[in-house]
Amino acid sequence: MPYKHSKIQYGLPHEIYPKDRVCEQLEILKETIGLKTEPVAITFLFTEEEYNAYPIEETKNAMTYCLMIKQAAINKRGLKSRLEHHKCDGATTALALEESTEKIESGREYFSYHLYSSVSVARRMRSGIKSLHREGFSVYGVAIVPLKDCVRTPDVIIMVTNPLQTMRLIQGCEYETGRKPSIDMGAMQAMCSELTVSPYMTGEMNVSVMCPSTRMLCKWSENDMAVGIPYELFERITDGVEATKPSY
Repeated sequence: MPYKHSKIQYGLPHEIYPKDRVCEQLEILKETIGLKTEPVAITFLFTEEEYNAYPIEETKNAMTYCLMIKQAAINKRGLKSRLEHHKCDGATTALALEESTEKIESGREYFSYHLYSSVSVARRMRSGIKSLHREGFSVYGVAIVPLKDCVRTPDVIIMVTNPLQTMRLIQGCEYETGRKPSIDMGAMQAMCSELTVSPYMTGEMNVSVMCPSTRMLCKWSENDMAVGIPYELFERITDGVEATKPSY
């Protein structure tokens, strides 16, 4: 990393979170693609001090991470949460709220779901799941709020979409670059890994058809899927969606 000194500044000061501009872009996006659910802002909070300073109420009830996202997307209620508030170890390891276990990493836990033909197959699936617990840092808590209510720069934005809306978001993503998104999708750990950690780690948009757990717990429609994007791509993708608006 660069040498630190009080008299050396390597770049310009960080921009204050442009809430008004984000909300303008959000309204354009919702109107252009007919988005009915609220896009959800995900912010990793790395220390207790940072967590306590985040201006949203801590959840009073333990639940799964995907239910927290549903609360923000459907019920428009934001919250922040720590390890003790989460009821799924897939999410707690993916979000680096805690370390994983030998049973999970060996594939034995995945094998017990009866979704894979052997423990070795389940282990290969597990090893392909993007998970922050492997990245050498820990997360104290996570803020999960409707994007319209976000007050500081989030890390990832998640949108529950239908197939047509997903197509339009992909078009928006490709408009400036001509590059297809590299989709990380396995119908496993959708909200926590595919839609949160994958965009966070890769810096790219990701698409998910969701997973059995989130479909069962959140009762998403059979037509629902979801898109996760790094915050820094939000404005570019929204501009691309608007630029590619069809006339039919």
